[in-house]
Amino acid sequence: MKLRSKFLASNQNRAGGRRRSSGLSLTELIVATGLGMVVLMILGVLSVHALRSFVAMGNYASLDARNRLALDKMSRDIRQATEVTIFEPDGPVRRLKLTNALTGGTLDYTWYAEDRMLYCDTDGEPAVYLTECDDWSIAMYRRNPQPGATNWFFPTADKRLCKMVEMNWTCSRTLLGKKFQTESVQSARMVLRNKQ
Repeated sequence: MKLRSKFLASNQNRAGGRRRSSGLSLTELIVATGLGMVVLMILGVLSVHALRSFVAMGNYASLDARNRLALDKMSRDIRQATEVTIFEPDGPVRRLKLTNALTGGTLDYTWYAEDRMLYCDTDGEPAVYLTECDDWSIAMYRRNPQPGATNWFFPTADKRLCKMVEMNWTCSRTLLGKKFQTESVQSARMVLRNKQ
């Protein structure tokens, strides 16, 4: 009998011990909930930062590809031109018109600050070359007639002397409430190869 009562007493102690350790106290529950919320908040901030970086990289790749395509088209066309006929580098509407005396064709680049777009009218067929273009600047250069000079091109305002055209532009896009740019400035210098 004594053995049985000892056995029952030890089983009751074990059962009582399990009952006391099986639940959480209110303090433990509040601490666990607080830690869980901090971990979730850190994960949320990291996710938003990763999403912004991913969107920025995609935007950069998209704008850069469009800029390279526009640059390829412009450099191909301008290199074949023989002379500049219209040069308007200032104002909210900027314009550069070139002709090719060999083919009789014309190129008319027009940038509108309000639309943020650069258009190219090739022989009466208009096309959009750049969208979301914040700024487009153009300059003309003449060839240096002095041999042995280190710089062969000098700025000119005379369309008849223009041998090289320089273009600079900046494109940007607003995504997720933030303005993203391609690069600080896209720049190109194109020589009118057919000009005599």
